[in-house]
Amino acid sequence: MKPWIMRSSSFVLSASLLLPVAQAHAQSPHVSTNKMATTVSQSDSVAQAKAKLSKEAALALATKIVPTAGMTVQNVSFRSADSWRPFPEWSFSWVKKDPENGKTLLSYSVSIHANTGELTSYSRHDQESSSLPYAKRISYIEAQEQAKRFFEKNNAGKAAETRLYTRDMPEPKTPLNSEVFYNFRFVRDVDGILFPDNGADITVDASGTVTNYSLSWNDVTFEDTDTKISEEEAEKLFKEQANPKPVYLLPWDRVETQNNKPSLGYMNPFTFYMDAETGKALTQSLTPYQPTKDPEPVSSKVLPARRSGQPLSQEEAVQWASKALNLSNYELRSANYNERDYRGNRPVWDLEFGEKGNSEDGFAYVSVDAVTGDIYRLNKEFRSHKEKTSAAKKPNMEKLKAKAMETIRDLAPTMAHQLYWTERVEEENQPVVDSERTQIRFERFINGIAAASGSAYFTFDTETGDLLSYSADLGSETYPTQVPKHLPAAEASEKWWTETKAEAVYALVPLTPEDAKRAKEQPSYTPKRTAKIVYRATMTPFEQPYYLDAVTGEWSSTSTGKTIALHRPAPADLKGHPAEKELLLMYEYDALTLENGNIMPQKPITRGEMIEMLMISLNQGRHYPEYSLERKATYSDVANGSRFFSAVEGAVDRGLLDKNASKLNPNETITREELADMIVRALGYKKLTDFPGMFQSQLSDIANSKYRGSIIIATTLGIVPTDKQKFQPQSLVPRADAAITFTRFLEKRDTPDGPVTLLRK
Repeated sequence: MKPWIMRSSSFVLSASLLLPVAQAHAQSPHVSTNKMATTVSQSDSVAQAKAKLSKEAALALATKIVPTAGMTVQNVSFRSADSWRPFPEWSFSWVKKDPENGKTLLSYSVSIHANTGELTSYSRHDQESSSLPYAKRISYIEAQEQAKRFFEKNNAGKAAETRLYTRDMPEPKTPLNSEVFYNFRFVRDVDGILFPDNGADITVDASGTVTNYSLSWNDVTFEDTDTKISEEEAEKLFKEQANPKPVYLLPWDRVETQNNKPSLGYMNPFTFYMDAETGKALTQSLTPYQPTKDPEPVSSKVLPARRSGQPLSQEEAVQWASKALNLSNYELRSANYNERDYRGNRPVWDLEFGEKGNSEDGFAYVSVDAVTGDIYRLNKEFRSHKEKTSAAKKPNMEKLKAKAMETIRDLAPTMAHQLYWTERVEEENQPVVDSERTQIRFERFINGIAAASGSAYFTFDTETGDLLSYSADLGSETYPTQVPKHLPAAEASEKWWTETKAEAVYALVPLTPEDAKRAKEQPSYTPKRTAKIVYRATMTPFEQPYYLDAVTGEWSSTSTGKTIALHRPAPADLKGHPAEKELLLMYEYDALTLENGNIMPQKPITRGEMIEMLMISLNQGRHYPEYSLERKATYSDVANGSRFFSAVEGAVDRGLLDKNASKLNPNETITREELADMIVRALGYKKLTDFPGMFQSQLSDIANSKYRGSIIIATTLGIVPTDKQKFQPQSLVPRADAAITFTRFLEKRDTPDGPVTLLRK
């Protein structure tokens, strides 16, 4: 159901209020009898009265879009304009249910602009859409055309004022199943300049059916400037004002034990905007972009630990915490000891104290390093808010920052030289929010470079300045003693710009504080908006976030840390090959790699390559699960760290491979009979091969093969190619044949009746 049904500024009418009873029953024998509560505010009633379209007129427009035959009107709502969606809207929904069990089979929802009659929102959900055969899916380009046609047919006016924008989205990979949705963004075009805040989002499924459409459109005054700088000038200014700095990064998809060695890299340094008239850098809030000051260390030198020696006992830890934090009025409620705590794999005591004589309210939580005595965590008297008796006091940030630094030096001295105060540009330009509490954050730096993890957070009572909570965590990763030799900032900036383009766009000018306050207090208030021309720098889109490795100079995946190719070269020897489409699919998913620019269709495929591709298909294009170093390798020749390790172990867990074998030989070629067995296992029909006598076949050379059952299943289904007379079980499998087999596997595995039915035909 669409979100508009739940909006607080709308009211909902039951279907019986929308149409005369006889007419509603004539449309469908399954008319909804649910009586939905009708709540109409005075402002909504006024807005409905002022709307140019009545609900009957809006419904007439909506039914031109939705095939309502056999469907039931489920509900209707009207929503007045507000700051989130600045136009009034009629919304309708229909459902089609199974007459036997009442299950919803098909549903639609449509929203119509209550003044212009334009389609503003649309969704369609079909329970049977997932039954589409893989071979019947449409391509990304075909889906793109479907989205254009839908837009032009159902909102021609807005379609003419937008253009399809793909610069920020990579063309998706060829899907490996039919459950795929293609998303497109049509951006508002104002005299040749894009206005990204406005436009239409359209989703098309694998059958070519539009499943979602949403229009966002503001009444905006667009500032014009006759002195807009050129793209060439903007490019020069972007480079001059960028300030790239290397940082340590931890790829988030690495498993735990592989994730303790951060990479040194440069993130995109062109995330700011540029005023198209003055050439000055702006934040994304359109405020002046100020270079951040150098980080300020909590301590300029390494401080000695608070204690040393054997780990603290529970009694000693309690005494230590009570003395350090003045907990004389508290008593211990619980204690937990962890020898390898997540905070740096250190031995840590977690202690809970309760205020004496106060069993319900007063408390304190403390985490103590059992060796150094560092306090990692403190939550004290974090009670519910008191009623305000006066306006919130503006915090003295310098005073609180100094107090936080002193707290770190006192409670966690071994961390002090690695924790730094840093200015956060966007946050510094935000107004101070009325609050009883003020938060301060410190970040970790190693030899002057921002660490991949590690920080300290403080919460103070704004009025009294009392410390309410504190938490410090330096992470468990290890860093080199010296900064590795790496690309200088200027070279990194130039490299980034090779994948970046300056683009003039309109950006909404932020609301004034007065308008923001009024919009918050009055949901129906729609302030007048203006937009100004700015330049932004857009990167080459890729299927996953990436960074520039500062040591190697290569592009790397932020999720895996592996080197990536932003621009995949086309194989030189594939054009016109009979298996071109199938080979490109395997190359697209990195199951096949180029050799001197060639994909070599006739080269025999290896066992590891085929296993990898099958696992990719079974896991929606990725290798899951990932396995840590604690996972014992099933095969002696596929150790953890091997390219094929995750795919092979995943295949073992799925039953695709014989886990009783000692070796897999992943780099050796695979035979046709082995391929057939692997395919049948992936289909989930390996158990059928336990009864080879039930299968008949005209193939003359498979009688002695231990994979006879698998061969018959795979060839009868038309997955593994054969000449109908001989199978040649011991022959090797060329890459081209492997690619064809894999594509046929994708098509046949979605056959509704399954292999057993096909075998009986």
